[in-house]
Amino acid sequence: MSDVTPVYDREADDGLWVPILTHYGDMRPGAVDIERTIAHLGAIRPSVRQIMLAGSTGDGWDIDAAGFDALIDLAARKEVLDLDLAILFGALCPTTEEVVARLRRLEERLRVEPALAEQCRGVVVCPPVDPAATQEAIKAHYDAVMAQSTLPIAVYQLPQVTGCTLAPQTLADLSRSPRVTMFKDSSGADAVADSRLDFGTVWMVRGAEGGYDEALKPVGPYDGWLLSTGNAVAPHLREILHLRETGDAAGARELSGRLSTAIAAAFEAAQGEPGANAFSNANRAMDHIQAHGSAWRDQPLPRKVDGNVLSLAVVEKVERVMAPFLDGSASGYMKAGAVSVSRKPERNL
Repeated sequence: MSDVTPVYDREADDGLWVPILTHYGDMRPGAVDIERTIAHLGAIRPSVRQIMLAGSTGDGWDIDAAGFDALIDLAARKEVLDLDLAILFGALCPTTEEVVARLRRLEERLRVEPALAEQCRGVVVCPPVDPAATQEAIKAHYDAVMAQSTLPIAVYQLPQVTGCTLAPQTLADLSRSPRVTMFKDSSGADAVADSRLDFGTVWMVRGAEGGYDEALKPVGPYDGWLLSTGNAVAPHLREILHLRETGDAAGARELSGRLSTAIAAAFEAAQGEPGANAFSNANRAMDHIQAHGSAWRDQPLPRKVDGNVLSLAVVEKVERVMAPFLDGSASGYMKAGAVSVSRKPERNL
C-alpha cells in the first residue's frame, strides 16, 4: 500500500454515511460526469462528511471498470479532497474474483494517491451473488477477499441483489478479524443487528430507509445510518441526530415519522422505472429538484446508468410527495454555485 494505509476510525464516525449518486454525461451510456458529481458533493457537504462511492445508489453493480476508475479519479480531484470527506468505495461484483480484481485496482491507485489514501476508510463488499450460497460459502468469499487485499472491509447485507442472506453468527465469525470494520444492512429485516451477538468493534449501520430514529441505539441496534436519501435530505437526517443528541426524543420521533412516510412514497413513485434501481431513480429525481429548484422542468432530465434519461413522470411524482423536505422554490444549487470547499458543515460535523 501507500505510505498512508487506509484505516477506519470508529470514534470519528458521526452517524451518517451517504452512498453518492453517480451523475452521467451524454458521451456514452455510463460515462461519469465528474464535474456534475462534484457539484452534488459540494451541495451536500454542509450536512455530510462521510460518503460511499460506487454503492448501489451510485450504480455500483452496473458501472464498468472505466466507470469505477472514473470514480477513483473523482475522489482524487483536489476539489473533492478539499471537502475533507471520509470515503468508502463499493466493490459490488457478483463473484469473489471480480471483487478482488476491483479491490486490486483501487489499491494500485491508492499507492500513488497518498492524499486519497488518507481519506479512504475501506471498501464495501457483499456476499457473492448466489441464491444457493451457504454460510460456509459466504464466509469463504470474505476470507478470500481479505486474503488477497489489504483494505478495511465493510460487510454489506443486500439479499435483494445477492439472493442470499448472511446469518448473525457468520458476521460474528467475520468480526473477529480487525479488517472487518463495519456492517451495513439494507435488507430491512435487521436480523443480524437484532440478534445482539458479539460483533466486537464492528460499526453497525442501517441501509434500509424509514424508521430512522427507532433504528438507532439505545432503542434500536444500530450505531448509525448509511442512507441513499442523504443525497437529497441530509439536513433532515442530520436534524434527527441533533434532536436525539439534545434530548428531544419526541421531536426526533416526529420528524423521523414524517420523513419515513414521504420517503416511502418517493420510492414507490420510482418503482417500475427502468434503467437503474429504485433507490437511484428516486434520489436522482430528488437531486434534480434540489439542483435546479423551481426551474427544474426547464433543465434536461438527468441520465441513468443505461444512458436514458429519468422519466418526467417520476420527477413530478417525487416532487409532490417530497415537497415538505425539498427546497424546490429556490434557484437550486447548480445556479447558486454549489462547489465551495469553504462551506462549513452544520453543527459539529
